[in-house]
Amino acid sequence: MRRCGRPGCNEPATATFTFSSRHQSVWLDHLGQTNASAGHLCQRHADALAPPRGWELHDRRDLARVIEHAAEPEPEIDESRTPLLARAFRGARRAS
Repeated sequence: MRRCGRPGCNEPATATFTFSSRHQSVWLDHLGQTNASAGHLCQRHADALAPPRGWELHDRRDLARVIEHAAEPEPEIDESRTPLLARAFRGARRAS
């Protein structure tokens, strides 16, 4: 398990940050989302990360959450709890 890279913090790392001096940008990703990394941060320190003046922070952790959420399988519908859907499915089964 990786730990936060901030001195004195022993929390588990949840994010990776990378940066480019040339582009004056810092990218913050979920841990393990990217291969290149400048360091690892816990949730608290990742949320508080502030780039140098004039630099841009690109927090891509929310985008990763949206992508991960979209990939989750649809939950199964319990037809016994939804009589209207149960009737629709029965009708569809008879038609096929």
